[in-house]
Amino acid sequence: MRRGVVPAAAAGALVLGLGGLPSANASGGGGAHKLSLTQTNRGCDGAQIGQTQQARFGFVNMIATGERHVVANVVLKGARPNTTYSVRVIQLVPGDADCSTVDATLTTDPLGNGHVLVHETVLDGATGAWVAVNNQADFTQFYATATTPMSHRR
Repeated sequence: MRRGVVPAAAAGALVLGLGGLPSANASGGGGAHKLSLTQTNRGCDGAQIGQTQQARFGFVNMIATGERHVVANVVLKGARPNTTYSVRVIQLVPGDADCSTVDATLTTDPLGNGHVLVHETVLDGATGAWVAVNNQADFTQFYATATTPMSHRR
């Protein structure tokens, strides 16, 4: 399984590049999905635990490419300042095999803002994905996206 993190300077270039890709509803499938980061809790299978939280703390642009990669541009806003967070792109596969892998870290600035670009190979059998962001020193402080279907071109 190949995972990687692209430096923050390159993150902006990829976000700009996402605009030219087909939307999730366009013919041919695939496309970018913009997902809000909230403090809605989720299990490894992506199922919501507890109530839906409405406050937004940034977003994630996620896309599955024709080369069988999933790319997630994670933008955290208004979190705890000067704090390091673990970032997991959790692909929905049988057995929750992808839930505990930390794919990247993100450190917020003095305003509590930060971003990271994560890319990894699409796992066999993946039907969807979501992103979890956890404070490394206080796992009760977390942010998550809703799940999104995983579609890619072969």
